[in-house]
Amino acid sequence: MTGELFIVGTPIGNLKDVTYRALFTLRQVDYIASEDTRHTRILLEAHGISKPLISYYREKERESSARIIEILKSGYSVALVTDAGMPCVSDPGAILVSECRNEGIRIESVPGPSAVITALSVSGIRSTGFVFLGFLPDKAGERSKVIERIPTYELPVVIYVAPHDIMEILRLLRSNPRIGRITVAKELTKLHETVIVIEDDIPDFDTRGEFVVISEPKPGANDDSAEAYSALEKLLTEGVKPSVAAKEIAAHYSVPKNALYRHALNFEPPKK
Repeated sequence: MTGELFIVGTPIGNLKDVTYRALFTLRQVDYIASEDTRHTRILLEAHGISKPLISYYREKERESSARIIEILKSGYSVALVTDAGMPCVSDPGAILVSECRNEGIRIESVPGPSAVITALSVSGIRSTGFVFLGFLPDKAGERSKVIERIPTYELPVVIYVAPHDIMEILRLLRSNPRIGRITVAKELTKLHETVIVIEDDIPDFDTRGEFVVISEPKPGANDDSAEAYSALEKLLTEGVKPSVAAKEIAAHYSVPKNALYRHALNFEPPKK
């Protein structure tokens, strides 16, 4: 008989934020697959749990998935946990889940804390929807492109940010004229939990810890953006060079010149 895979949510900071069902599951399974076994041992020891641990991290997902599936096919049950929150959400796990489904192995979710929802709950943002992007790309060019697109979603956009990136990403967000208020949630559920609301200049603060950042579009920002791109395409259709057209439009609209220039390079005027 094939075993079962449990996707178990764990605390994002405070070790008391673990559900009864999560603890019950971790006590009942045969193995626990963990993003960082050292981190997971702290949680298990705090609740008197001792189980064989399997290392399951991003760089070795496929190899670890193959091993876990062999264990499951042998009839043993496995719980998958991450360092904080739900596995598979900006953390390892999706490959294992997909391959287990392909093998017909039963998968059960044991939900727990989520940094996204926790941050939104203390933000005061009243929107009925949001967009979650996880961690931004490491490469500067790709990161800038993602940030330029943020206002086009017309909803609050939530991202995860590592401490060494926080000031750079905040500067990029603040430099986008179509982005309005920015909310920074730091060390959620931990002793030094802090929420910083940025309306204008970026204040000084301790950059140690883990961050959830929520940016909101300025009201009417996308109307201005639509007009800008329409005007840009009109100039391009008339034969104006991309660099010249981007510079001219940027002078009249609150849209970054680099974003306009990239759009201009990819634009193909309609054939006559």
